[in-house]
Amino acid sequence: MSQKILVLSDSHGHMGLISDVLRIELKGVQTVVHLGDFWFDMKPFIKNIKEEGVEVVIVRGNVDQMREDKTTSFIPEIEFIKIMDKKIMCTHGHIFEVQNGLEKLKLASISNGSKIVFFGHTHQPLAKEIDGIFFFNPGALKDGLYGIVSIGETISYKHYRLKNLP
Repeated sequence: MSQKILVLSDSHGHMGLISDVLRIELKGVQTVVHLGDFWFDMKPFIKNIKEEGVEVVIVRGNVDQMREDKTTSFIPEIEFIKIMDKKIMCTHGHIFEVQNGLEKLKLASISNGSKIVFFGHTHQPLAKEIDGIFFFNPGALKDGLYGIVSIGETISYKHYRLKNLP
């Protein structure tokens, strides 16, 4: 048995793309994660996602901090979840300078005991295991990119691209 996590990042105002992805994927997942940069694009969908019995996890990104939305300060930069006894670190990635590589993110995950790390910021899809830690970036939803990670005895993943983008 495994649990599926829908991983989104960097929607940058493209709420229609969130709607499209949720229409396609929501029934098959147990958790939806948004990794920041326009986390508030998720606001209109949170109630419906939770009504489906799906957990929602949101972190804020570097662009979110520039907005004057009073709720942004309550959204964490790092969130931890546990699925199938695996600790998962969720972060946008800017505070670990992921645009320059994964070393700082790796050191943080080692220090907090995470075996899985979800991050965004670079807009580039990535799935890579380094020193026993699985790193996953879904790519930028603004470009139609997202991912699903299945966690059970093993970890599997798939990157997706929405078709027929404007």
